[in-house]
Amino acid sequence: MSATTLNVGIVGCGGIARSHGRSYAANPHARIVAAHDVNPAATQTFADEFGATACGSLEELADQDVQLVSVCTPPGTHTATTIALLELGVNVLLEKPPTVNLADMDAIAAAEANSTGRVYVVFQHRHGSGARRAHRLLADGSLGTPQVAVCETLWYRPESYFDPDWRGNWAGEGGGPTLGHGIHQIDLLLHLMGEWSALDARAARIARPVEFEDVSMASVSFESGALASVVTSLLSPKELSRIRIDTTGGTLEVNHLYGYADADWSWYALPDARTVAANGSDPGRGTVSVGAPTVDVWQSSAATDLPSNHAAQIDELVDDLLAGRTHATTLASTRSTMEFVTALYASSIEGETIARSDLTADRGFYHSLDGGLPAQRISQRLDLTIS
Repeated sequence: MSATTLNVGIVGCGGIARSHGRSYAANPHARIVAAHDVNPAATQTFADEFGATACGSLEELADQDVQLVSVCTPPGTHTATTIALLELGVNVLLEKPPTVNLADMDAIAAAEANSTGRVYVVFQHRHGSGARRAHRLLADGSLGTPQVAVCETLWYRPESYFDPDWRGNWAGEGGGPTLGHGIHQIDLLLHLMGEWSALDARAARIARPVEFEDVSMASVSFESGALASVVTSLLSPKELSRIRIDTTGGTLEVNHLYGYADADWSWYALPDARTVAANGSDPGRGTVSVGAPTVDVWQSSAATDLPSNHAAQIDELVDDLLAGRTHATTLASTRSTMEFVTALYASSIEGETIARSDLTADRGFYHSLDGGLPAQRISQRLDLTIS
């Protein structure tokens, strides 16, 4: 590996690949040298756009002296593609969701253990400066101890969004918006809150022509004793992505859509004693603040603003690989997030509380997020109009 330049390949040359491509192209220490897609025309178009070699196979791509390959294919193909690349000895940056079930995630982990390559996962919201700061200050207790949290992914996707043949079905996507959309916010919530222990969930197919849910809700318990609610929707015209964490020291909140900047984060410290004493005394007026809340802990920790886009994580990954460091967002570090998503589907479909310890290989949901159950059974649980 060059000490100054990382050779990169791209597999899957659709829309999300261009987010990867632009990020690598803007990094002076990365160079896109190869591209491959099952559609030769898409491969050639992408290769021409980024000055890369159009490759007809993964083997040909690996022969271009690549040290890192971004896998940007549909979710249902992630496992086979990643394992094949690991067998060729290259590092992989795997677009979210890493897999469509825990069995596939463990299969990739086994292949990784037998390869010189390593797998990293795109969860770029961990890598913006706001999340880095929040993670550090929550971990060291500067912001108090988390007690209650709210996590919302309220997005809107019309029926036409599901026109591609791989969308809207278990085979192509592996799951609905909980897996494919809300997973970003879920991953950030877990990154900030720590280990979760159990959840109760309800998912529903209300309006979209899909095999899975278009809305889900979960109540989550954490090992720390904290509680959280998690809502994911593709039926929300006023789109919002939000995480709010109420701690013993105040309220930390981020409101954004598809990526945040530092300005999207806020910290409201615990009010002073006089303000707290007046809470609720005049319900018509709401809380009357005696003075401005203390924000020094949060404000004093500010540094360079780094938005949570693909470039934030890709730049860090390129630096880590060139320096011989392990990049933080490993495959193993994201298993908790996939376990959470799996538990949400299991709870919704089985109608019971799911503990993290329940997600064993002898349960159907370990192998597929529909639990391997008949479509009629899934409909009975997801369609609110069906008795």
